[in-house]
Amino acid sequence: MGKRQIRISGTKLQQHILELLDRPAVQVVLRSRVVLAGKLLQVNPETITVLDMRRSKHVLPTDQIEEIIYDLEAAF
Repeated sequence: MGKRQIRISGTKLQQHILELLDRPAVQVVLRSRVVLAGKLLQVNPETITVLDMRRSKHVLPTDQIEEIIYDLEAAF
């Protein structure tokens, strides 16, 4: 099976909260081009909390998020 990447702009986070919290892993791309991969734990209007692969929590300001990317299993 193939995978598709779903990209959600940082300005549209509040519209996709439930969708993002349901994902086992996401990639958070910051405006500084730093990428953080892990499980999204919490989304607030001001911050998001990500648990990375080393089990460290990161609290990131939402105004610094360029986009969030996750993989979706394709039907083909």
